[in-house]
Amino acid sequence: MKKSNFQFFNPYLTELQFQTNPTFNGSGSNTDIEAAFQLHIKKSKEQNAANVELELNANIEKEEVPFKLIAKVAADFRWEDLDDKAVDAMLRLNAPALLLGYMRPIVANITNSSAFPVYNLPFMDFRSFSE
Repeated sequence: MKKSNFQFFNPYLTELQFQTNPTFNGSGSNTDIEAAFQLHIKKSKEQNAANVELELNANIEKEEVPFKLIAKVAADFRWEDLDDKAVDAMLRLNAPALLLGYMRPIVANITNSSAFPVYNLPFMDFRSFSE
């Protein structure tokens, strides 16, 4: 098996905000988590490199929720011998899918440490980032 020409380095947490709702009463309320993702790409003009950050905003716009959560995870990406179209697709599809895998245990751990049930981030379809 051959190593990919598209690589990432040292994923890291850039922000974590978690706030529980002390007045939340789960009975009769819709406790579905409303998760929205944003992707931030800072591509280098001089090198075949980019910094990609995946941002999760959970329950930010809702009031009757057990918690509100903002989490951001980032990594540096580098590539060789790839055309711009392939790089763009990888930065918009592969990068957030990879970063989600690093974000998932952070979110599970922080929510599991609260008085509410653990929130496990589901698999996500990031194709909307490529549009």
